[in-house]
Amino acid sequence: MNFVRYNITKTFVDSLPYSPSKITFYKDEKLIGFALRVTKNSKSYIAEKKLPDGRTCRVTIGAHGIWTVSQAREKAQEYLLMISKGIDPNAEKSNQKKSSINQKSINMLIPTLNTAYDNYKSKKKLSVATIEAYDRCVNDYFADWKEIKITEFSQKMVIDRHLLLSNRSLAQANLAMKFLSAVYNFTASILFDDNDEKIIKEKSPVGVIYKEKKWNKIKRRKGYIRSDQLNDWSLGVCKAWFVGNQNNNFRAYTNQDYLFTLALTGFRRSEGETLEWSNVDLKYGTIKITNTKNGEDLLLPMGDILWHIMRERKKRAAENKYVFSGKDANSHIIDKRNVRESITENTGIKFTFHDLRRTFGTIANSLAIGSYTIKKLINHTLDDDDQDVTDGYIQVTFEDLRKAMNMIENVVFCDLSKKLILNRIYIEPKSTRNAHFDWLEHNGNIIKSAS
Repeated sequence: MNFVRYNITKTFVDSLPYSPSKITFYKDEKLIGFALRVTKNSKSYIAEKKLPDGRTCRVTIGAHGIWTVSQAREKAQEYLLMISKGIDPNAEKSNQKKSSINQKSINMLIPTLNTAYDNYKSKKKLSVATIEAYDRCVNDYFADWKEIKITEFSQKMVIDRHLLLSNRSLAQANLAMKFLSAVYNFTASILFDDNDEKIIKEKSPVGVIYKEKKWNKIKRRKGYIRSDQLNDWSLGVCKAWFVGNQNNNFRAYTNQDYLFTLALTGFRRSEGETLEWSNVDLKYGTIKITNTKNGEDLLLPMGDILWHIMRERKKRAAENKYVFSGKDANSHIIDKRNVRESITENTGIKFTFHDLRRTFGTIANSLAIGSYTIKKLINHTLDDDDQDVTDGYIQVTFEDLRKAMNMIENVVFCDLSKKLILNRIYIEPKSTRNAHFDWLEHNGNIIKSAS
């Protein structure tokens, strides 16, 4: 195509009429390959040059008015250099467009923190306690991050949030960061593009906590109820009055029985709260928990007192699913710290729910029951001590475990506590007017007869 060369300037371009019948090209006299294209309703700049293989390559730069002549000429120089090197700018522009579209598609696959956590929770086998803790993280500690994509969290955001949460609780701040790291790493491990490449390639921003050694140092709690306090503690639980707790229904003595169950099994708080009747065998006197921290179900024989407690509870359980039901059959008790605090107030003995677990293990150890029996009682596996090569050769019998459970009960309970439990009064709903007085009188008679 033969072009007449022109001095392309703004004045020249503005003066040109549109070309209604054909496309007209005006070739620049200064830069070979730079030209103006005029149609019936547009004026645009182009760059044109032959590729090394002989093919003509024409690239549209942009419309006059959006691009100045100097800007267009500069861009033309860039395109012409690319063409001389055998690079087709049109192909490059197409690839960039495709890459941009592809990146948008990939970004759509990256979930928000809330969505990522929902997916993590559905795919991972988590204990009830872990779910409760992680729910608190996403709904409280990171409530304002829930709708942010997980790849948008910066290291600074992480450090700032860890410092903020540390003002509330050092331990919970650490937990929040471990939660965030777990969700991020899991999500990164399962997201791939069409080329089987990982979509999230950056490491978790929580890594900065490790790198900068920002983890809060937490002293491990070692509290437990001392042996000289145990009888007073159990007697205090037996003598504690809770409104409605003595009524003859599915909630009878729930508070007392829950505390005793933790102390006599070593169960964790959440394991006791969610205990179901399907895991209590009253015929053979066993109790089981599933979804434990180490992933191993724990089946224990009950001591005589705990067995009695469970039989009495079952008589009044009706159709309730949980051993320690909440206000209705489909719920269970949650965080009975008010009960714990009430016992502490009445006895002067401070304790946490986890102290009861440590107390259970401490009693077992003090009785010289044997390390293998203790490990079985508190559900420690071989993995907890892989140096013990004899562990796999020693089988702890149910008889050994039942003997141990009864020995532990004899440490926890004095004779009077046992009598109060074995001879409980249950108040009928229609005779609750003097319930507290009747209950005190009943217990008083037992205490008097024992003295």
